[in-house]
Amino acid sequence: MTLHSASPQEFLVFLESSGRITAEAAQRARSAERQTGQPIDIIIRELGILPEAAIATEMADFLQISALTRLPQIESHELVERLGLDFAADKALVPRAVENGDLLLTVADPFDLETIRAVRYFFELPLRLEIAPRSAIDDYIRGVRQSSDRMEVADNPDAVADVDLERLQDIARDAPVVKFVSRIIQKAVDEKATDIHIEPEADFMRVRFRRDGMLTSVENTARTLHPGVISRLKILARLNIAERRLPQDGRLRLAVRGLEVDFRLSVVPTIHGETVVLRILDRETVRLELGALGYDAASAEKIRQIIRRPNGMVLVTGPTGSGKTTTLYSILAELNRPEVKIFTVEDPVEYRLTGITQLQIDPAIGLTFASALRSVLRQDPDIILVGEIRDRETAEIAVQAALTGHLVLSTLHTNSAVGAFSRLRDMGVEPFLIDATMRGVIGQRLVRRCCEACRDWSDKTGCPACSGTGFKGRQTTFEILEMSDQIRRAVVSGANLEAIETIARQEGMMPMRDHAYRLAADGITTLAEAVRVVELEDR
Repeated sequence: MTLHSASPQEFLVFLESSGRITAEAAQRARSAERQTGQPIDIIIRELGILPEAAIATEMADFLQISALTRLPQIESHELVERLGLDFAADKALVPRAVENGDLLLTVADPFDLETIRAVRYFFELPLRLEIAPRSAIDDYIRGVRQSSDRMEVADNPDAVADVDLERLQDIARDAPVVKFVSRIIQKAVDEKATDIHIEPEADFMRVRFRRDGMLTSVENTARTLHPGVISRLKILARLNIAERRLPQDGRLRLAVRGLEVDFRLSVVPTIHGETVVLRILDRETVRLELGALGYDAASAEKIRQIIRRPNGMVLVTGPTGSGKTTTLYSILAELNRPEVKIFTVEDPVEYRLTGITQLQIDPAIGLTFASALRSVLRQDPDIILVGEIRDRETAEIAVQAALTGHLVLSTLHTNSAVGAFSRLRDMGVEPFLIDATMRGVIGQRLVRRCCEACRDWSDKTGCPACSGTGFKGRQTTFEILEMSDQIRRAVVSGANLEAIETIARQEGMMPMRDHAYRLAADGITTLAEAVRVVELEDR
């Protein structure tokens, strides 16, 4: 078999027929190669079929050429520098020497014939191939860069900042860094975490996950990994890796277990270095149904009565991380019909629903909630979801939209349903406009559910289902305030929140604290958890 007739698929047949890998592993690799187009050595390594060094050895055996485990550093780097370090790093190849008129070319992917032919054309020399692991080639190129950097800094002290930037990029491409980031993200998704915290300390780097609303420590690792991990995440999110003094925010999408998962990245400088929080926006497993969120049949029907009206405003209130957006989208899922035009204005778009037009704001280019909402109103919508009412301008436009025949759904950061009235008044919305537009307010929090597997155990530490926490999953605890004539009169007259809540309770609203107590009494959660989430002092 000549080199030019070899292909990744034939290499997989060789591995399978020689017993190096199983038929199932070969099929997985074939499928991944067809779907991703990635080099076969990367696919076999990332799928965990063979270690990297073994892949290089098997390729060399298949093609009957030599293999190296590492590339020896040499004094002259003229050949690889002529070709270009960026190109060499990107293609994972190194022209190392000219021997007996042949160019000795070390490659990680001998099946990339187009690139190999381009190198031969560039040097105008016949080639002699040898294979090395991709990480060995990366190490060699990193050494070349560092050698060049030292010479450049000696000649030009002002180049230090550029050298640091190059080094950060190199570290971020380092195999241990790539594997660490991939492993932590995969573990977080597998364990259904909502956030990943990567925090530098003086002597180590700490990784914590937020699961079911609680932070738990996952592992402490070497402090030396920290710069590479931060740079790797910044590169994935297309952030500026040279900026280490200011906070940065970004988004990225990664394939995890064959599924596309969105992440929101926040980077903040601290005294020990930059700390990172990755919010996992994995919506594949979320059921956008009110019942699945913890709303009983009667409460779900009450919400449906509120949203059946063709215009007005419906708000969901609660602190950050209380599931407000999920509740709104569950409402949208019920309203989504072919004859209805629905627009959302969000930061960021957390769910993607067929049949709904979604817009993500970008304040950096002037696309704010207010400006986006103005544009959306010219698109003839029936229903508008505003991710959050944050300021007076957005509040006023949302109210005007509700007044002019649209149903507006949005969220507010308040502690209770009745707190929405004072919050809107603080934003400058007149009480008579609240009276004219408001249809209802849902206040909610998330409480952890008792683990079904170990609910009756006295010692929960050995439970594999909940990792010994005694809780698995979360659900809403809520209160639903439906506007009535008496509540409207109280709002317009400027009544305090206690008076408005008293009226709402008299008209049938169950306050959130009572609902949380009922969940604890029914064994769905614990009283300690209910107290943690909702104030129950009067109990």
